[in-house]
Amino acid sequence: MAASEFFTIVQYGKETTKGTAVAAARIRAGVAPRITTDSKVELIPEQLNVRMKFRRAHVYERLYQNTLSTPHAGFQQLVLPFLTGVKGNVTPTEQTPSQGDYLWTFTPNLTAAAGSNTPDSFTLQLGDDEQAWRAPYCMTPRISLKGSVSQDGGAAPVSLEQEIFGRFIEENAFTGALSLENSTPINSKLAQLWVNSAWASVGTTEVSDALVDFGLEIITGVHPVFRGATTNYFNAHREGEMDLTLALTIDSVLRDELLSSQQAGELQVLRLKLNGPQIGTGVNHSLIVDASGVWEDVTPRDSSDRGDNLAVLAFHCHYDMTGAKGFTILLSTNQATF
Repeated sequence: MAASEFFTIVQYGKETTKGTAVAAARIRAGVAPRITTDSKVELIPEQLNVRMKFRRAHVYERLYQNTLSTPHAGFQQLVLPFLTGVKGNVTPTEQTPSQGDYLWTFTPNLTAAAGSNTPDSFTLQLGDDEQAWRAPYCMTPRISLKGSVSQDGGAAPVSLEQEIFGRFIEENAFTGALSLENSTPINSKLAQLWVNSAWASVGTTEVSDALVDFGLEIITGVHPVFRGATTNYFNAHREGEMDLTLALTIDSVLRDELLSSQQAGELQVLRLKLNGPQIGTGVNHSLIVDASGVWEDVTPRDSSDRGDNLAVLAFHCHYDMTGAKGFTILLSTNQATF
């Protein structure tokens, strides 16, 4: 029997010790990625006294790389990439007693004195009804969220891309009898934007009813480290430079003020909030991203929508010495564990 597309599945579990594979704990909602190899075969060129350059090949190192994508992302699905890429001192807290509305606060440490962010790692399981594969020591170097407000009353999902790396990929068996992870859809229409000039006033000046689309990208700085050892895969990771960019299309008279800010290179502190439904009788699902930085580019009239001119803006996060911050992430959802 041939492998079937509708039996394709992705599962994951949090590792206690990085690199030591664990059983999966959840089935991941979304689109299953291609199953790619972890090996680059090096053909070794030699002079062989024949009209061919190669007679042998060798695999020197192994590194598994892939992208987990979800075209219709849910709030709960943000926990995995933030924990395995950004993290920091994170302890989810219930905001309303007995309602299961947990707040995850990701404020990455950016200085040596503050210490490492110690992101978690996970074991990935993926495959179909014919074969399962397993990749241990998976972490997240890049996170991307994109949304566009539908203009015809149609779907306006937020898509999630989670770039990952792992030690290697090997044949294995699926962990059975697992539940599909919760996935409360994120609606682009319920996105809000605030623009202020300091961390002290972040979230006080809203650019109301203006967002047309947005694209958020976070570079976590997490990367594998290859050093001489007894294995041909990595045994450690490091935390490098973090970065955040935000691309926006807006319909607002504020475009002229933002162009002036870009021309002056002024500090801006943005808040992007994605709202969701209520959790029991507690708070609503939500994602809040606050970031300081500058407008790298502002195009007051880039395109139009049914006669309305639209502006396109490119924001680049940078560290603010006064606020002593770069960016923070607040996630409210009904999931309390990895």
